[in-house]
Amino acid sequence: MAKKKSNSFYLNEKEGKAMKALWTAGRPLSASEIAQIINEDWAKKSIQNIIRTLEAKKAIEVAKITKIGKTYGRLFRPTVSGEDYAVEQFKKFYNKENDVPWILTALVGNVKKDDNELSDKLKELLDNYKEG
Repeated sequence: MAKKKSNSFYLNEKEGKAMKALWTAGRPLSASEIAQIINEDWAKKSIQNIIRTLEAKKAIEVAKITKIGKTYGRLFRPTVSGEDYAVEQFKKFYNKENDVPWILTALVGNVKKDDNELSDKLKELLDNYKEG
């Protein structure tokens, strides 16, 4: 599974899609598998550049080298979970105490009135926070 990462990095849209493929797969993937999951015209042409960039950012690492078809290839895994990445991005922009009420208001304000599941989850999170 992904390790917690202390250095933060930013993902552009294409890098984010590649990372999301890795996060949701739950297993190391080859570049061609990532491109297949992304399933967009640009993916097959750009995936090697995206992989190189993600490696340079230390967002991914080689999990293993394995036989893929008639040749050998690398399988990649994320070095940070999707949740940890989201928290790191959140902290970059909202690290002041006075931002917390504004953020909660924005979250709750964007919940549809009939979305009871999300409302219940937000309430549960707040209750757990108060208890803990």
